[in-house]
Amino acid sequence: MSVTWQALLAVDVGPVRQAAPVWDKLAATLEDQADGMAANARTLPEVWPSGPASESAAKHLDGMRGELDNAYVPMSSIAQALAEWADGISELKGQARALIDDAERLNITIAADGTISMNEGSANASTAQSMNSVVHVRDGILQRAAELDGRLAGVLAQNTATAAGTPAAFVDPKTIPARGTDPVDVKRWWDSLTPEQQRYLIMNNFEQIGWLDGVPAASRDIANRLALDHAQETSQASLDQTKARQDQIRGMIEQGRIWELYPDASDPMTAAETELMRLDGQRSDLEGKLKGLTAIDNRLEDTNLPRAYLLGVSTEGDGRAIVSVGNPDLADNVLTYVPGTGSDLSKVGGDIERANRMASDANAADRSATTAAVFWLGYDAPDSIPQAGQSGFAEDGGRDLGSFQTGLRATHEGDSPSRNTVLGHSYGSTVIGHGAMSSSISADALVFVGSPGVDVNNADELTGVHPSQVYATRAEHDMIARIPDWDIIHGNDPTRDDFGANVFASDPGDPEDEGATHSKYWDHGNISRRNIAYVATGQPEKLT
Repeated sequence: MSVTWQALLAVDVGPVRQAAPVWDKLAATLEDQADGMAANARTLPEVWPSGPASESAAKHLDGMRGELDNAYVPMSSIAQALAEWADGISELKGQARALIDDAERLNITIAADGTISMNEGSANASTAQSMNSVVHVRDGILQRAAELDGRLAGVLAQNTATAAGTPAAFVDPKTIPARGTDPVDVKRWWDSLTPEQQRYLIMNNFEQIGWLDGVPAASRDIANRLALDHAQETSQASLDQTKARQDQIRGMIEQGRIWELYPDASDPMTAAETELMRLDGQRSDLEGKLKGLTAIDNRLEDTNLPRAYLLGVSTEGDGRAIVSVGNPDLADNVLTYVPGTGSDLSKVGGDIERANRMASDANAADRSATTAAVFWLGYDAPDSIPQAGQSGFAEDGGRDLGSFQTGLRATHEGDSPSRNTVLGHSYGSTVIGHGAMSSSISADALVFVGSPGVDVNNADELTGVHPSQVYATRAEHDMIARIPDWDIIHGNDPTRDDFGANVFASDPGDPEDEGATHSKYWDHGNISRRNIAYVATGQPEKLT
């Protein structure tokens, strides 16, 4: 499938971009209807207890629910493909227009049909060499556009018929590889399944599939959108129950009947106050998690930004989440961002925004390649600065991070591997340090931002990458600089000369607010953003 220069410049991606969320919404609506039908089927015996007609009705309801369920995965796959095509073609159109302008400055004209020629009177060896370069870039743009067209056509062909009701195929859940299985083996297992079997697992075992490194990003995204919906529903139900119990206790206190709730308590009022205190903590935890789940949902539905992929979500403990801006399996560059102390599900909104900015910065820094930025909160981060002095969180997180990065390698598509950069902020850099003590990190470059130390004293101890591909930055007025650099907590400061990292600049920050400076590396205009983009796109020569 070929794409002409004229067609690329003329295409309007708007209708396709607008169609993607329509398919997403249609898939979600059908899934909601399927859930409602399942609930109705469970109550059927109460109003129609037995008999052939009752059994026939139950079977019919189950069949209808199955048809609705079967449509969810293919419809979501179509939505993904439409968004990927719109994002990709829009970027390529921008590259094409930029190439026309660049060529003009070189006395070269690119005609409307893509024909390239030297301007009159400018024929010389230098212009001829530049013209060859322009031809190469033009052909690369058209090739990538054709690949996007072909991918979209393939997804539509595969999923349009399936969405009409092709049934899924049962898979014994006991055959699902356990978390922690080598992602390469997971990918081999996933590829051995038929599309119908994959759909069955996504629909019926979404929590397992959504967190399984080695399953392609597109499939994890669909599974985790189901998990997100489930988490929102269960968390909201728990919050409603908590509020109702609080209201009940307070109401009984006002009526002087508190003893009725605690008939066996020697001091009913103390029992009530103890339970209210516990419920307050439970309510705060649930409200925070719902805030984070809503932030994720809002980003997934934002059509003004490149499509986001949900690669993991959980409300267990402090909560976890993995959100990628762009599909990492298709990107030329993948930047994984690991946050630090205090990170939890309730605060993911700000971290997702950092991923948005890093993806935008990197794609602007190299218009000839695509970059996906992944926010990875796949570990239990320390809740406080005292806890951040411990290495246990980083040891556990480093293992999980290594598995995730290996999974990115296993599922990446195309003839050439992506350039994978792993960036850690604050304690997130310590997590990376533990992951990079072995080759399991599967990274091409590491970046430490505002680091308290990475539990090694020299870059060459990070055997997962070449020492020349270790980078670090720290603002002059970052509070992290006050951590004693005596190798007594997490090792030497990575920005020290004897650590051996490539140190790049960040804005100095505010000497009157060192705490705020620690979080300003992604603020508008901070030079660190441009430098991070250069590392992510493999342009270290441009670092400042």
